[in-house]
Amino acid sequence: MSGPPSTPLARQARLLKRILKLVRKERRLSQQEVADSMRMPLRTYQDFEAGGGALDLRKLRLFARATRSDPVALQLALFFKRPEVALYTLDSKLPMTFWIAFFELLTKVGPRLNVVPPGLVLSGMRRMTEEIDEYLIRHAASAESFLEKAWADIYDADDEEDGDVGDGAEDAAEDEEA
Repeated sequence: MSGPPSTPLARQARLLKRILKLVRKERRLSQQEVADSMRMPLRTYQDFEAGGGALDLRKLRLFARATRSDPVALQLALFFKRPEVALYTLDSKLPMTFWIAFFELLTKVGPRLNVVPPGLVLSGMRRMTEEIDEYLIRHAASAESFLEKAWADIYDADDEEDGDVGDGAEDAAEDEEA
């Protein structure tokens, strides 16, 4: 996939290398672990990660499986030159989820999909964006609320009789009275 440093294929190879390395390191996997999971020799994997040879979508899918990443996100990151797409959707696998939903729609409406106005899809995506944003706000608030309560419980434990360490003088006085 490479060529002189300034050719489009050379730039694509460098971008692929960056994306694959970013995902592999985020998953804290060695090249050997990924190669083993992809069932290929280490040198073949290293050549793939370096962007050598033609772009091989089969290897990209094997890499996605080996790293538990999103194969659609890997392709989008490469196509749109946005490596963060692969990283930000590593666990949620949103692009693959979108593909599944799109394929369900394609199966249901078939060629009529061609007459769906892009504005309708954009409107639906914006509603989905709002719902996801609201979910993330609620999720963050519930985590913060949980932590605040947990911290308060820890701080309040000092006020409880069983948890009070004190200086020991009170305990000695109580023992003498008994």
